[in-house]
Amino acid sequence: MPSQNGRDLLLKIGDGGASESFAALGAARTTAMSINNRPADATTMDAGGMQKLIAGAGVQDMQVKMDGLFKDAAAEERLRHAAFNRTADNYELCFPNGDKYAACFVIAEYARGGSFDGLESFSVTLIRSGGGTFTGGA
Repeated sequence: MPSQNGRDLLLKIGDGGASESFAALGAARTTAMSINNRPADATTMDAGGMQKLIAGAGVQDMQVKMDGLFKDAAAEERLRHAAFNRTADNYELCFPNGDKYAACFVIAEYARGGSFDGLESFSVTLIRSGGGTFTGGA
């Protein structure tokens, strides 16, 4: 499998409309996704000291982290509003091969900053709320 361009891993936020459309938040410097599975332990006293896990049970969480520069003032305002108001919004993660993952996320961490001679930057950590939808690329 050939390598994929990291710059093509995009994070988009939904507009909340009935026919929701998604817009890129900005020029990402880094975008990362992690999935953590905490399986249910079904070990019994007669398991001979061997742990037994139940497939498909337990808790799964997903985080998306992004550092970058805002695309425009509207993107900054949308993300800031979601952070201050602790809203659950729909986001879309677009992978370089055309795959997409859409889900509702809550902002766990949001920061922005800048220097006198540089552009304003931001970082955000999103945590998935509920399930999501994976769509394979064409």
